[in-house]
Amino acid sequence: MQKIEKHNGFFRRYYYSLFGSFYLIIAVAMFFIEDSSSVMSYGYFAFGIGYFVVQYFSGGSTEEYISWDHDKIVLKQWTQKEVSFTLAEIDHINVSDYNLTIKKGAAAGTMMELKGFKPEDIQQLQEDFNSEVNLQFA
Repeated sequence: MQKIEKHNGFFRRYYYSLFGSFYLIIAVAMFFIEDSSSVMSYGYFAFGIGYFVVQYFSGGSTEEYISWDHDKIVLKQWTQKEVSFTLAEIDHINVSDYNLTIKKGAAAGTMMELKGFKPEDIQQLQEDFNSEVNLQFA
């Protein structure tokens, strides 16, 4: 199965950890600054822990990729689950320089922005799906 991956920067890769740490630091600061602990400091503490829990259960949800073979195409977008389409059920695939559009049925399908992928990876995707060999998608 061929696979192309998008490079995510530091802040996008560690989104949940950074926000969780941010809320925990604010909660600890509020505990020390205020005379009595307030509901707001407990709220910040809960949000911080919540972000770490979401990170734990979402695992690698910050990665983005497109993988395909002769039977199916799999899309994984940032903080979303994998979406898989079999090529037999797809009506149309369009790969431009900026977007991948998959049309399936009357109102189904998806679109994925290709910003951040390497130009040679986009070129490989265009060759596989915009070629005249794949007349079923025309």
